[in-house]
Amino acid sequence: MALQPTGDPTDKITDEIHDLSRKTVEMLRLTWSGFRRLDARYLQPAENLGREVHQAEKVLTERIVKNVPSGRTDTGGEQAFLLIPTHLERIGDNIELLIRAIKKVIQEGIAFSERANKEINTLFEKDIELLECVRDVILTRNRVLIRSIVEEGRRFEEMADNFAVVHQQRLIEGVCVVKASSVYLAIVDYLKGIEAHACQIAQKLALASAA
Repeated sequence: MALQPTGDPTDKITDEIHDLSRKTVEMLRLTWSGFRRLDARYLQPAENLGREVHQAEKVLTERIVKNVPSGRTDTGGEQAFLLIPTHLERIGDNIELLIRAIKKVIQEGIAFSERANKEINTLFEKDIELLECVRDVILTRNRVLIRSIVEEGRRFEEMADNFAVVHQQRLIEGVCVVKASSVYLAIVDYLKGIEAHACQIAQKLALASAA
């Protein structure tokens, strides 16, 4: 069952969700730039976008709730659609945690090994690709793209878990210092959080498309 708003057209709500997803993509791009360049100037506009994401999620979720017909217990299309803005806000939360970690790296002069930097940059790149796919699939509802997001998400998790295991071995061998290790693992965890919510959005869109 497709969402049938009674004041706002369905396509207007979809456009607003798409705009919210676009902001998370840009927010993550800026955060990645801050990490690669070790430059906090990229992080402030990312934080500004984060505040916009929080505000937009509340307004949009309230609007969607008001437009779901009363007395319905549909667990497919309508309720699945309802939760997408919340997942986008959770993505924003994880990016804000990334920003905090990167500020720590900059302020305290924490240095990662070349390998650790390469691993983090790989995960950033993959997360941006996933968020771009989420942004696009919100409009297209393309089932092939939905499946691709879920499959790529699984590969992302395997890659991130493997990076963490190898990193722990580097710590044992004394290649990495404890302070850098803590921040590295936190960054990997936040990047995994972004992927997890991206995949949940894809799953919810699959439900909405099938309903």
